[in-house]
Amino acid sequence: MKRIYDSRALERDADDPFAPAASDDENARRAIDWDAFSHAFAPVALRTRAIDVTVTTDRDVYRPGQSVAIGIEFRNRLPFPIRLRTDSPERWTWAVDGIEAATRVPRAVPDRSAAFSFARSERKRFSREWAQRIRVSESEWNPVDPGRYTIAVRINRADAADRGLVAATGIEIRE
Repeated sequence: MKRIYDSRALERDADDPFAPAASDDENARRAIDWDAFSHAFAPVALRTRAIDVTVTTDRDVYRPGQSVAIGIEFRNRLPFPIRLRTDSPERWTWAVDGIEAATRVPRAVPDRSAAFSFARSERKRFSREWAQRIRVSESEWNPVDPGRYTIAVRINRADAADRGLVAATGIEIRE
């Protein structure tokens, strides 16, 4: 039986107990990639239900020409990381009455998939501003008429609406 003073236990007393052990063994230093782990083992239905999408505006009624401040939040409701596959590197989009990013001008977005990753219980917040105009050409923007408009946000997937990855709010523009 080894006695404590014959071992190195007394030398380790001042070591940080939360520091990773130093080792020459490559496997001892390898950590789990929880993002990849949850993507591989959590079913798509669970991953899509885990993400909560919210869109808000700073008020409900605006005067013509007044900027609309849009708040967007994506929240992982689960205590482990989640990664969702998206249809393009543009992970999410917003739209005004179905007009994506308030523009009718086609945008150059690569046609390849990407991933939208969330740490455990992570919230991702973004903001946009809409100047109550719709872009109709590279250099022309048309103001919108008074009325009701729907501002929607969705994760960029073909099945976003079916999977609950869409949120919308309504505003009114009044004289």
